[in-house]
Amino acid sequence: MKPGLLCGAALYALAILPAHAQTGQPTAATGSTTQPDEAASATTRADADPLTNEIVVTGIRASLRSAITTKRNAENIVDSISAEDTGKFPDNNVAESLQRITGVAIERSGGEGQYITVRGLGPEFNTVLVNGRIMATDNDGREFSFDVLSSNMIERTDVFKSSLPHLQEGGIGATVNVVTARPLEGRTGFHAALSGGGIYDTLAKKTSPDVSGTISWSNDDRSFGATLAASYTDRKSRRDFVDINGWINNQQRLVPGTINSVGLTLPAAPNNVLPKSAESNTPRNLNFNREAQERERLNLSGAVQAQLNDAALLTVNGIYSKFNAKATNRFFGLFYTEPFIGLTTDANNTVIGFNRPGTQFVAANPALNAPDLGNDRVTASQNDNIVTVGDRRTESYQIGGNLAVDVTERLRFTFDASTTGATRSQPHEFLVVGSLAQTSPRFDLTPKNDLPTAANLGPITDASLLRAHYGLNEFTRVTDRGSEFHIDGEWKADDGIFQKLQFGVAYNKRHKVRTLASNQGSECTYCGYDVPIPANLVQPFALTHFLGKASGVGTIPARFFTFDPAAVFSYISQPSILATPRQGRTAAQQAAEAARILAIPGGPYGLRAQRGATLDVLEKVSAFYLNAQFGGDDWSANVGARLVDTKTLSRGYGEPVLSITRNKGDDNLFFERGAAQPLQAQNSYINLLPAANVKYDVDAKTILRAAVSQTVTRPTLTSLGTDSSYSGRVTNPVSGGGNPLLKPFKSTNYDLSLEHYFDSLSYVSVSGFYKSFSDFLETQTLKVPLFGYDFQDTRTRNGQTGSIAGVEIGGQYSLDKAGGFVSGFGVAGNYTYVTSNVDRGTGQASNAGCGYNGLSPHSANGSLFYEKYGVQARASYNWRSAFLQQCFGAASRPQSRAAYGQLDLSLGYDITPAVQVYAQGVNLTNAYVHDYSVLEDRFLLLQNTGARYLFGVRARF
Repeated sequence: MKPGLLCGAALYALAILPAHAQTGQPTAATGSTTQPDEAASATTRADADPLTNEIVVTGIRASLRSAITTKRNAENIVDSISAEDTGKFPDNNVAESLQRITGVAIERSGGEGQYITVRGLGPEFNTVLVNGRIMATDNDGREFSFDVLSSNMIERTDVFKSSLPHLQEGGIGATVNVVTARPLEGRTGFHAALSGGGIYDTLAKKTSPDVSGTISWSNDDRSFGATLAASYTDRKSRRDFVDINGWINNQQRLVPGTINSVGLTLPAAPNNVLPKSAESNTPRNLNFNREAQERERLNLSGAVQAQLNDAALLTVNGIYSKFNAKATNRFFGLFYTEPFIGLTTDANNTVIGFNRPGTQFVAANPALNAPDLGNDRVTASQNDNIVTVGDRRTESYQIGGNLAVDVTERLRFTFDASTTGATRSQPHEFLVVGSLAQTSPRFDLTPKNDLPTAANLGPITDASLLRAHYGLNEFTRVTDRGSEFHIDGEWKADDGIFQKLQFGVAYNKRHKVRTLASNQGSECTYCGYDVPIPANLVQPFALTHFLGKASGVGTIPARFFTFDPAAVFSYISQPSILATPRQGRTAAQQAAEAARILAIPGGPYGLRAQRGATLDVLEKVSAFYLNAQFGGDDWSANVGARLVDTKTLSRGYGEPVLSITRNKGDDNLFFERGAAQPLQAQNSYINLLPAANVKYDVDAKTILRAAVSQTVTRPTLTSLGTDSSYSGRVTNPVSGGGNPLLKPFKSTNYDLSLEHYFDSLSYVSVSGFYKSFSDFLETQTLKVPLFGYDFQDTRTRNGQTGSIAGVEIGGQYSLDKAGGFVSGFGVAGNYTYVTSNVDRGTGQASNAGCGYNGLSPHSANGSLFYEKYGVQARASYNWRSAFLQQCFGAASRPQSRAAYGQLDLSLGYDITPAVQVYAQGVNLTNAYVHDYSVLEDRFLLLQNTGARYLFGVRARF
């Protein structure tokens, strides 16, 4: 649909408005009304608007009451979270509030909620809207990052668990709508809410600013109003973690001896190679990390509303976010590659112990290091000091206009147009300064300990041993641009069971581009640990107070080295250093190699466009829907369908691999690529998505609901690229990229819900759901042979079928009627159980036992709140059982996260009706995150982000 047609239709509707159109305020065209709360509790702060005598109720109970009202009055299955007051959402992070909803779990970044999972389906399977519209994201795909939005500008967030034809398609888990404040839905006159305080992170031991403000004004007759909200935070934080980047499932070469052996030789011909182990699971590496983060966020939102006449309401609103998250990680890394000394395994073929040869062992056994052995040579292990620097710089916005017109008393049209955009600029540096291990480092995996053991590392604090090794410099840029147009109509019937007909058309266009520039091809210029690094370029670094709760922490290297990447990059980019002989080359040969490298644009570490990594996807979606509403004295129902036509165009470049060689001085693979050639692929499909909801009032307090629908999730935009990448090592070559001809993931959904409401604050509900899937979209890894290597090729593919089923139980209860001090208390809680079935088809035997990414079989939330005598307090505990992060995760094996629970606490005290002091604690129990590969003993990650405390003063005017 063209913008001109939309504007023309809107003007025509205004021109034909009848003189007898609705009067009064606000009109039905507002889409909602503001009603005095007829059951305002004495324990909840309530203020009278002096112009309207309207009672405005705020606080915890007001938020809970609003959420219950939304749930109870909805025509489908909905849960909601509402602001407690202007500019005061229940949590400082929107995702962390959403996790209180039955069936919702979250994933965190830097200790803050970033993504949501609903009913076991991860972020790529949930549609997130802002004011009913798609908002561009800085992610590669469609996944919405909640950490870019401040909660102070949010009025309400609704989670639609069953479908309606007018809802945007794309969410087979749920459709989430984030609603910002509108001036004509609040109090008249001028109002402001200001908040100023700080955020203290226990690991970083730093306090950061956290300020926000909201102002709103509307005239006495509610014909015009405006609101503006702003917030700013600059959080300093830290995370400590130990990680392994996957377990290699393969046979491993073994050294037939001990670390003290001398004069070892290869077996006699014809078996003159090192023996191999049985197939086992061996750790790729072991890293000890300390990452400093700075997360700076600026948010602005605003809305203007004008009641143009008695029957037409115009709303223009927008939102802007600027979010920069810079992280500097300094860590000590041990890289494990064959051969191994004394390798041992447990009953599950998990390697639980070994040594890697050191320089002393290699010197004592020269026959194992003879040059003519080629790739079978026994080389020394490494002790690496590594610094990575990444900066996620994002900007995103959405602006839209909405005109709601009552053409007659029974016919309403709504015209909506919006535009949105997002960008991400992300520089990233990865630099290794290390040494060849003098002794033979030891690895042990002890199930009774939280952490693996690293021992026998030798002199890791001797700066004279340090050498240059690996250096990666890259820059990723993502742009996401979209526009969206809707015309929605509603015709109300006179009487009878047929109540109204809803209909509409929609069109949206989205264009996402990702480009990459890097020093690919020269990142291993110094691989081999040959060129010394001056001692004045490095500094000692200590891991003090590191993972204090973990068992096995005593084996962590207490001190190692760190450095400024810019200074080291500058040093190793010098022509004289590049000409230093190494990797078996003579001085003349290395001089020629240095000249070749310097001739590369930007030198060895300059940024060069990697055209083969380009992602360029244009998507156009047209939709039409019809929905009929029926009802009687104690029942209502709606039935309809949405017809969706999707067209995609994927563009990029192909860079064919011409040859593969092993880099000298390491086991990295080097890929010679051909010239980039333009690629293009088109795809299209049409989906008819029926939906029906039935609501039956069993009695005045009990509601029975049922729903059936078909929904789709389109492939995330990252997956639709034409790009292909190749990397890895001799023991683990990997490839990946896009798949532009993917089909959408389809789901047939059945829901049944029973809700009982004791009063306006208390209820209990139980619901069951079943989703049957086809053309399931999932990242898969298949073996692909290329130039004598078996690559693990990872990309999104269709083809799987399966289902999930679950039960949700939730409720809350207030002791208002108890009287006295006790009447301030209330409780809320929920529990969700989800089970799944999946058929991944052929070619996936190694990971055939995987379930669905992000699905926790059990999740639960519990809250205890108190609100009376000016005190507001809430303690909440959120827990989810272990879940699969990726079926084909680290080293192409299933990667899971162990069960996790977190306790949060918020406190507030009203000094006056207009001024409140507050404090909030997040992760008060200092819970750690633990990831594992296939089996829980097969360690991948133990991470601590610490607790954080928010405090300050809020004022209302």
